[in-house]
Amino acid sequence: MRTAIRRVALLGLLAVPASPLAAQAPLEGEVRQIVTFALLPGGTAEVVDLFRDRALPLYRENEAMRSVRIFREVESPVPLDLVVVSSFEGMEVMDRSNASLRSLAEDRGTSIRALYGEIAARSRAHADEFVEMLPELGGGDPAAAALSVFIRYRVAPGTAEAFETAVVRIAAWEDDMEIPSTTGRFLISDGWDYLRILGFDSLAEYHEYRQEERLVRGYDALTLNTVRRQEIVLSGMPDLQVR
Repeated sequence: MRTAIRRVALLGLLAVPASPLAAQAPLEGEVRQIVTFALLPGGTAEVVDLFRDRALPLYRENEAMRSVRIFREVESPVPLDLVVVSSFEGMEVMDRSNASLRSLAEDRGTSIRALYGEIAARSRAHADEFVEMLPELGGGDPAAAALSVFIRYRVAPGTAEAFETAVVRIAAWEDDMEIPSTTGRFLISDGWDYLRILGFDSLAEYHEYRQEERLVRGYDALTLNTVRRQEIVLSGMPDLQVR
């Protein structure tokens, strides 16, 4: 599948330049905080500058953070502009990270609350979600691809085990197709149960993936156990990353 889609990309159909983000596969017990921002008109450049100039220097010094990735919206059915994904080796480490950020900001004569307040003042809305990663349900790091597709799932009551079994089968096929994927179980969300992230070189490649996915063993079970599904397409911003 990859060879055919790269041929399409060379023709300039829906291609997106490759992102040089470093690959970082998930760890057992890793928790990721996903903050989604819908910004005020004209606020994107200012918020990007706030992250680049004031937040990222603190994040780089904060050893409790495993990584930070910031994405911009490419295609989305819901209003959003930026998505910030921070990863930690568990919620206990996240607590230490928050304390460390407060201390680092105070050493600079400011506060992390004030910084986040400035970002919030330029936002129409934002949402915080927490996901515990399941490394056995995927492979690779989608954030290292040009496009990252975030797929949220709400599953029917009592079907979590069947859903995860279906994901195992689909992830094995994705691995054969050299499509990086990760899966996580939501700890805090607006009614979602699982998050899958897939990496692609172009929108055309994602389109072909959706066509072929329907033929994979496990797809029917995945669909039957899914009550609601949401997909957004993001692109990583290489200059706004930590580790």
